[in-house]
Amino acid sequence: MNGTQESEYIQRLSGGSYEVFDYFYLKYAPLVETFARALLKDKSIAEDICQDVFLRLWLRRRSLRGVRAFKPFLFTIVKHAVYDYYSRGKPITLEQGLTSEELPELFGGDLAREEDLRDVISLASLTIAAMPEQRRKIFLMSRRMGLTQQEIAAREGISPKTVEYHIGRALEQLKALSALL
Repeated sequence: MNGTQESEYIQRLSGGSYEVFDYFYLKYAPLVETFARALLKDKSIAEDICQDVFLRLWLRRRSLRGVRAFKPFLFTIVKHAVYDYYSRGKPITLEQGLTSEELPELFGGDLAREEDLRDVISLASLTIAAMPEQRRKIFLMSRRMGLTQQEIAAREGISPKTVEYHIGRALEQLKALSALL
């Protein structure tokens, strides 16, 4: 769909078109659910958030007239829904986040706009916060404290291969997030 066609669809949706809502739902619901599941690591909650996102979209359809690009707008709604979930149920601490210096190796691409950079840092922080506890701890020891795999293994009483495994899985989760952006 080109930009003009998408703008027309957004206008029709803001006017209450069920057909366009169905079109956007069928096209984007699987992506929304996958994105939420990548952040939350819980299929059931991701499904709930997906439904909530589309409910919010329908209830606020009249405010869509100024939206130029639907997908980024939709994923902003998802991001806020995940924030809402974490603010109600799972607190996120600042030390679970990433800094702008750590992003290029994971995300590459053009993160020149400050707003994009903040969004990516927030989503990466949510992804890290949602990791299993041991994986998150090992990843942060590696990235924040600069410990080697051997040092982490000695501190945690596990093998260096286990440390390598968890760091690898953490990086895969973050790279999977970058593919969704």
